[in-house]
Amino acid sequence: MERQNRLYQFMKNEMDKRSMSLRRFSIFVNIDHATLSKIMNGKRQVNLNHLQKLSESLSVDFDFLLELAGYGKPVKDDLEQTWEAVQKIAEELTDVNESISFERVNQEISNFETYSQTAAGQEKIVAEFDTKMKETAGIGKYVEQLKAMYAHFINGHGHTRDQILIGAALLYFIVTTDLLPDYLLPVGLLDDAFIVQAISQRLENKNILL
Repeated sequence: MERQNRLYQFMKNEMDKRSMSLRRFSIFVNIDHATLSKIMNGKRQVNLNHLQKLSESLSVDFDFLLELAGYGKPVKDDLEQTWEAVQKIAEELTDVNESISFERVNQEISNFETYSQTAAGQEKIVAEFDTKMKETAGIGKYVEQLKAMYAHFINGHGHTRDQILIGAALLYFIVTTDLLPDYLLPVGLLDDAFIVQAISQRLENKNILL
């Protein structure tokens, strides 16, 4: 019952934020209206396909929905293990000893996804990307990936979901409130590089970064 209530409340909040009826919401998330109604009423168990559709439609992390639906915390994947390695490097080479969870990283990405869909966020990318790139004077694969992302963002074509994710990566790079502060160069750029990799894995069009 608790699991049902948590998922119900989440979807209800999403509907309220968008001022949508259940029927309009079912179209928005691409789940049959009758099926969604049964899920909301606790008469049908949500499955992984439903959660994937909710994740993609609402720009919500899939792992978060897994836990919300009561499937339990997923086994750590390569990306989460990589983040733990990034933190370990930062702890060994600097005075930073704050433990930053992988869930917080995903929340940061989600926050910037929301920001990238606003006019203010899009204007910030256009106005400040080149300046931030000059400040870092970075070289390497991740910098080239950022440049490719920026070119694709400015072009404005392709999947809307890709544009949102790319905007999130660019804003994370530009905004100075990083998980690991940039004054810890080059360690401070590790989380920027990590965010780029995390987002690139979610892109529908993987050729963007080639």
